[in-house]
Amino acid sequence: MDEPQTDLQHRYLEHLRVVRNASPHSLRAVETDLRDLGRFLNEGSRSVAIERVDPLMARAYVADLAGRVGTRTVARKLSTLRSFYRWLMREEIREDSPMHAIPNPKQGRPLPETVPVDVMMRLLDGPPGTTAAAHRDQSMLEVLYAAGLRVSELVGLNLKDVDLREGWLRIEGKGRKVRTVPIHQRCADSLERYFSRRGELLAKAKSAPPALDAVFLNQRGGRLSDRSVRRILDREVLRCATGLHIHPHMVRHAFATHILEGGVDVRHVQELLGHASISTTQIYTHLGIDRLIRVYDDAHPRANASGE
Repeated sequence: MDEPQTDLQHRYLEHLRVVRNASPHSLRAVETDLRDLGRFLNEGSRSVAIERVDPLMARAYVADLAGRVGTRTVARKLSTLRSFYRWLMREEIREDSPMHAIPNPKQGRPLPETVPVDVMMRLLDGPPGTTAAAHRDQSMLEVLYAAGLRVSELVGLNLKDVDLREGWLRIEGKGRKVRTVPIHQRCADSLERYFSRRGELLAKAKSAPPALDAVFLNQRGGRLSDRSVRRILDREVLRCATGLHIHPHMVRHAFATHILEGGVDVRHVQELLGHASISTTQIYTHLGIDRLIRVYDDAHPRANASGE
């Protein structure tokens, strides 16, 4: 059980509310963090006032936290306590902070969300429909998955960036770095079918000038927006009844994960994704390792043995 709020904690929360204009959500989080420290300081035979915490006691509290909550929560609570003890110093209640030499815990990079292969195939193999917009939607999804593009790269594609005969796209990525990405034949065929109907979308441009250079057009002949791509993907996910929430960047994650699992070297994947550092790409190898562990556990005769 958390300790009751002390007068000192109440004063600090009022300072945050009045002087710092902290939101109710932030105030609740700070109050929870301070109460949690108070609980620790008065647990068992201990009885330490929150303003009298020394560095040794602060480290003991961090060790206690590490055994109860994740590293992100530990880091957030440490941030709360650093601010609190700085305030105590400004109020001349303390001369120093017990949190001064305590570093934040190392946080592992969270694994990216991805889409299983069978779900991606259901998204891509759906009936294309008969309208120009339907052909656009199918080719758009094919390009996202075939080339592993960011949604900004997808909507930024221009006609001069596409070579269907040779099977590649010229992509301008982050920092205006340009890379060439291959596409497979099914993706090229889907784009060709869309290009045969693209003029119908251009013809709908009325008040605003049409986006003559853009690959993917909206219903008014302008360049398709990021928001529209997300809306189209949401609709296709509903059609497939996958039960998943899939956003465009998950398709990029799926591209990277699936080709790594297919045997492509991680440095080639780095080039395809346009990552400046190999360390950014290597996170996808962890997804492959997790899958490998599951396969191992299912297949190895000794993996599920009790050892008795």
